[in-house]
Amino acid sequence: MTNYIDRKNFEGLSIVDFLGRLGYFPVKKSGREFFYHSMLRETGKNTPSLTVWDEGGKWMDHGGANHTGIHGGGIVQLAMAYWPNHSYFEILQKIHFTFEHFEKAEMPALESSKAPDRETYNILEFSHSQKLGRNYVLFRYLQERGVDSVANGLIWEVYYTNKLYSDPTRLFYAIGWKNEKDNWEISSPKGFKASIGNKDISIIRGKVDHLAVFEGFLDFLSWLRLTKMSDPPTVIVLNSVSLVKRAIECMGEFNKIDLYLDNDEVGRQCTSTIKASYPYASDRANAYSGYKDYNEMLMDSTKYHYSRKNR
Repeated sequence: MTNYIDRKNFEGLSIVDFLGRLGYFPVKKSGREFFYHSMLRETGKNTPSLTVWDEGGKWMDHGGANHTGIHGGGIVQLAMAYWPNHSYFEILQKIHFTFEHFEKAEMPALESSKAPDRETYNILEFSHSQKLGRNYVLFRYLQERGVDSVANGLIWEVYYTNKLYSDPTRLFYAIGWKNEKDNWEISSPKGFKASIGNKDISIIRGKVDHLAVFEGFLDFLSWLRLTKMSDPPTVIVLNSVSLVKRAIECMGEFNKIDLYLDNDEVGRQCTSTIKASYPYASDRANAYSGYKDYNEMLMDSTKYHYSRKNR
């Protein structure tokens, strides 16, 4: 990947192709417009609200913007809304990487005149799960993220199918963990993140009067590895910053709340939102000062120790 990426290189790129490589497919086509269930925010999934005019390189989420405030534009604006925790240059890198390294997806057949079925949104279908260790790619991914030693019992290998893929019986795999709706949150080594079924927060029970809050599950595991607490607090993993209000509903029973959210604008906004409801909540982001999140700090530390060990 080059160090310099010209935004002009993205002009003319297909947004439909871009979303397909990320694992998202339209459920309806009307004229030259493709309709998607929004992948940018939590929705009831009853109506596809995100529209893509592919020939013009534009999109709009008619259901409104997510926490980024972006509800339409071109492919760069879409990527900024999809990856809110990254800098502008990192966004351009991610778009470039997606087209260079993610497999081009085959567009499913769509009937323009047929309204989407209410259950069409459940595109990903769970096949089975198993303990870590059988899938080398997934275990290696956890090693690279520095959390393999604390993942057993919390992370699983999850296998699933994609109803809109050219071969709907093909099995895909990812690491996965359960949310409070007993559905799977998944993340693949290639950066694909989704939920199988309705999305929700994840709660890992610990001390009844002490709560720790994380944006992502890998951040929680990184904290678990680095702190090595024998009697850890209860943990809430947001799984998406759009679920912060859902998490707030579950915080009232705790006398002590520690917030380990990202060191960026979105993370700080989430911290402020929580503290508005619970002023006594403590912002602990200084624990990984200089890094975006706990996992970034752990990965940097892991690389440092690895390099010293092999000198």
